[in-house]
Amino acid sequence: MVYYLAVTLVQRSRRLVLLLVGMAVVMATVSSHGNETAGAETAKAQVADFHATLLQAVTLPQHSAREAVLQPSINAVFDLRRIAAISLGRTWRGLGESQQQTFVDLLTTLVVATYADRFDRDSGQQFVTDRVEAVQSGFVVYTRLLRDAAEDVSLNYFLRNDLVFNVVADGVSDLSLRRADYNSMIKNQGYEVLLEHIRKKIEQARAGE
Repeated sequence: MVYYLAVTLVQRSRRLVLLLVGMAVVMATVSSHGNETAGAETAKAQVADFHATLLQAVTLPQHSAREAVLQPSINAVFDLRRIAAISLGRTWRGLGESQQQTFVDLLTTLVVATYADRFDRDSGQQFVTDRVEAVQSGFVVYTRLLRDAAEDVSLNYFLRNDLVFNVVADGVSDLSLRRADYNSMIKNQGYEVLLEHIRKKIEQARAGE
């Protein structure tokens, strides 16, 4: 009798453990799915906010006014420090904190000036978000820029920690191009030449070149 009770208790304990484990797995799955959904919505909202700012900027005739509108949005949506670090590669790790911040500030100015130059007139542009996909350590927001007088442009935004660190336009990665160009220039001409190159790019963007 005692043996039977002991076996019954063990069996019930095992069933209880299995039930609790099953419930834990289900709850973890639901929680993970909920977090993924929330992350996708945040990523989508970040890109949508940036697009709304771009459409606001195109209505402004002066470059400086467009920069003023775009600056806060770009600071809020883009992970400019991560972009700077990836763009410079090993050179970044050799810079001091103040040098790193100087480069981030310069890169930020370039990004803002470039967007202000490219979105310089209202020609009926529209942005469409097609979908959001979860990838390793983040999300990709797939969008298109619809233009009346030209072909559509696919714009895919890669986000990590709710911030954009790369934009792929029609299959071309801005971050990959930047990294290749910057490291080639550093290798062949030096870091200071790269800084001067970026300053000239900012001047050209502001001059509409």
